[in-house]
Amino acid sequence: EMKDGSTLRVIAAHLGLLNRSRQQQARMLLEIIGSRDEHPTVLMGDLNEWRLGDRSALNTLATVFGLPPAVPSFPSRLPVLALDRIMANRPGLIERVVTHDTPLARLASDHLPIKTVVKLGSTAEG
Repeated sequence: EMKDGSTLRVIAAHLGLLNRSRQQQARMLLEIIGSRDEHPTVLMGDLNEWRLGDRSALNTLATVFGLPPAVPSFPSRLPVLALDRIMANRPGLIERVVTHDTPLARLASDHLPIKTVVKLGSTAEG
């Protein structure tokens, strides 16, 4: 809960490697969120999905979160795939998703971290 009494929900997810698993996990997330949609929500994590299309978990999640920015974060040595995403269920809630690209970040993981700014003032109304 924030100072103004509103609630910001943050979900960290790591979706499966198989397309079927990702689809199932995306549908489950939407089912859970759907019954609690009154709160602004940020979904972030390794979604293991870089393609759009009928069978993409990104398209499934886009029904609530919109299409997320695609920031190449994998592999960390030479990032070409946008596997990691940050998305929100309210327009304007997040701004400018970027990678945190440092020598240490490239050593620490096979994915570069991604980051955003959450605009807390935009959480009051849906």
